[in-house]
Amino acid sequence: MTRKLFFPIICVISAAILIFTMHFWKIPANDALHSDTFVIALIVMAVIAGLIGYLYSVAAYKVDNDPTLEHNEQDRQSFKKFSLMNIAMIISFYVALASLLMVALNQVSLWLSIVSIVVFILISLLRYYGYGLINKLYPERELPNNFDSEFDDKLIETLNKEEMIVIFTGLYNAFKLTNILLPASMLLLTLYGLETGQPQHFAIIIILLCAVAINIIYQLTVRKII
Repeated sequence: MTRKLFFPIICVISAAILIFTMHFWKIPANDALHSDTFVIALIVMAVIAGLIGYLYSVAAYKVDNDPTLEHNEQDRQSFKKFSLMNIAMIISFYVALASLLMVALNQVSLWLSIVSIVVFILISLLRYYGYGLINKLYPERELPNNFDSEFDDKLIETLNKEEMIVIFTGLYNAFKLTNILLPASMLLLTLYGLETGQPQHFAIIIILLCAVAINIIYQLTVRKII
């Protein structure tokens, strides 16, 4: 129980600190968000995360072909590194996307715009490479292609009971976390708008629609399976 409450408590404490100190950081934060330095920092972070993801993909493939390990241990170790690769590449993709969007919003120099676009394209290709790695790690499983229109159904058919429990546990934990972070984001945006005089109506509505869509899809999917 304590472990389950740890992250929500940290989120609440962090949000409270941000809210009560907003008067001190709102102007520096606004200036930073509109600067070239912030865009450069995002690009650097995206590249570093992408490189880390690639290194983990190499490590996963190396472990999967290590003759000194038993087959089950190969699968276990390679999947752990594959998971870390996914985390790094997801971070890399969204940070690169953020840098591209900041370029569109801010008046940055031409060279920075070009670099941001190139980095986003490279990171997208790297993420595509990461998606295909699972088929190389488990060729005997006949896993579906990630871009298959029936990927979800075909993937479930290839899983055993233990694997399904692991995946569904992860998805449910992510679903619960989403229902904590989205309302918190709406509250923080509202308070930020009140404090800075820059209302965030559109952003709040978009988050609202995302939250509603996520919960509806989750409930309908569970209802369909049951």
